Amino acid sequence: MSLEPILPAGCQEALAVVDRYYRTAGSTELSRQAAATEAYQGMMRASLAAVGAVHTVTVALSQDFSTMRFILSGMVSGDYAAAQARTDRDAQTLRNVCGTA
Repeated sequence: MSLEPILPAGCQEALAVVDRYYRTAGSTELSRQAAATEAYQGMMRASLAAVGAVHTVTVALSQDFSTMRFILSGMVSGDYAAAQARTDRDAQTLRNVCGTA
């Protein structure tokens, strides 16, 4: 009998948020903005259950998604590609911390 590994607190929800973001972001500004907004909200919820390093990376991802949605909405100026690259790095960090890399 094989048991599923137990993920650190907050990982399951945070990983689901990241996966959903990458599935729904699409190629248009509107779809990326909607996906970033949904991911921001989901990651904020995930961070409530997270502890330690998982909490730290979920907060960073929340900030990343927030930054991307503000850039895409025109509320702030910024480099969307750089924000996306930071999000990609933080998402990989989440996978590493959760042991799913």
